[in-house]
Amino acid sequence: MFLVGTDTDCGKTTLACALLRAAAQAGLRVLPFKPAASGPSGPEADPERLAAASDLGVTSSEICPLRYAEPLAPGIVEDAAAFTAGPRLDVSEDMLRETGPIGHVRTVLENLEAAHRPVVTLVEGAGGLWVPMPGGTWLPAWVAGLRAAPVVVGRLGLGGVNHALLTIFALRALGLPPRGFFLVDTHALPDAARTHNPAVIAAASGLPCLGVMPHAAADTPWLTADAWATMTSSARSSPGL
Repeated sequence: MFLVGTDTDCGKTTLACALLRAAAQAGLRVLPFKPAASGPSGPEADPERLAAASDLGVTSSEICPLRYAEPLAPGIVEDAAAFTAGPRLDVSEDMLRETGPIGHVRTVLENLEAAHRPVVTLVEGAGGLWVPMPGGTWLPAWVAGLRAAPVVVGRLGLGGVNHALLTIFALRALGLPPRGFFLVDTHALPDAARTHNPAVIAAASGLPCLGVMPHAAADTPWLTADAWATMTSSARSSPGL
C-alpha cells in the first residue's frame, strides 16, 4: 500500500508507525518502506521512526534507499532545474512512465519483500501527491512504478474534506484509484469539523474510512474493523488510465 498524503505534515509517518505497532500486536508482518527522504537523519527523521516502529529488524538505510540532507522535496534537492526549466506538468499516462530511480528503488523493495515476506508493505510517500521526486518525476509515477495501491492520508479538521477529495479524485484521474483513506488528528486545538470529516469524505468519494487516529493517542483502538482486510487484499496496483 502506498500512503499518499494530502499535504506535508498531515501525519503520514505518525500514522505509519501506529499501523506498524498495531500490526505487530495483531501478529501481522508489515514492512515499512520510504522510497526517498530529505532532511537531516536522526531519531526523529521519517526513515528512522519507521524502522524503530517495525518489528522486522530492518534499518533506516534498508527501507529508505534515497536520502537527501537538504529539507526540500527530493526532486528539487537532486535537480531543481528539471522542474523549474523542464516541460510543463502533463497530467496523463505519460507522466507515469518509469525512469531509472524508480526501477532501482523497486528492485530494492522487491529484495526486501523477498527477505521479510510481509503480508503487506506500507510505502510512505513524501509530502502530498504533487511532489517533485528524483529523476525529474512526480510522486504519482512512483505510486505506479512501485505497483502499490494508494491509500490517502489526510489531516482531520477544517479544510480536511477539501484536501482529501482533491487527492482522491486526482489519483482516480491518473488511473490510480485509492482503496480508502485515513484521517489523523495532528493538533490538540478544538475544531468542530472533526466530527463530520470522515462521513463527508466517505459519502462524497465512495471510499471507506479505514481509521481516524486521535491526537497523541496512537495506541488506542482507532482502526476500523476491516482496515487490515482492505490493506492486505490485493495490495498490488495495476496503473493505467
